Amino acid sequence: YKGKLRTATSASSWRDIKVYQGHAFIVSEASSHGMQVFDLSRLLNAGSGTNFDADAWYRAVGSMHNMAVNEETGYAYLVGGSECRGGLYMVDIRDPLNPTKAGCFDQDGYTHDAQCVIYRGPDQTYNGREVCFCSNEDTITIVDVTSKSNPVLISRTSYAKEAYTHQGWLS
Repeated sequence: YKGKLRTATSASSWRDIKVYQGHAFIVSEASSHGMQVFDLSRLLNAGSGTNFDADAWYRAVGSMHNMAVNEETGYAYLVGGSECRGGLYMVDIRDPLNPTKAGCFDQDGYTHDAQCVIYRGPDQTYNGREVCFCSNEDTITIVDVTSKSNPVLISRTSYAKEAYTHQGWLS
C-alpha cells in the first residue's frame, strides 16, 4: 500500500472522506476527531508504506458521522455530530488548509446524510440557490443554505411506511 494517514485522535471503524481541490477531508465518529485535511499530491512522491500526518486539522467540531461537499461552491456540510444538534454544520473549505465555520442549520435535528447543490430545477423560486437535500432519519428535509448565516427550511416531509431515511441522491 502507498501509505496511511494517522488518525487525529483514536481508532474508529467509521470514517467518511470527500475530496475537493486535490485535498481529502476526513471526519470520524471517534471522540474529538474533528476534520482532517490531507493534500493528496503528497502521495505522488511517497514511498510504499509511508505514515502521513494531516496537513490541517479542523478542531471546531468533535465527532461527525458523515459529510457532503458541494464542489461548485467550496463548502462542506458535516452531519450527524454533536455540534449543531447533529444537523448541517457548514464549513468554508475554499482555502483547503484553512477551513472555517460558515454556519449551522439545526431546525430539524439529526441529519444522517445530505446532498448539497446549486439548484437548477423547475421551481424558479430556488433556481441558482444552494440547496441541501437532507436525509433526517424520518424525513426528507430541504434547506436553502445560500446564506450560511441564515439558512432557511424549504420543506420537511415524511412519507408513509418510512423506517429510516438513510440517504438519497438527486437524479
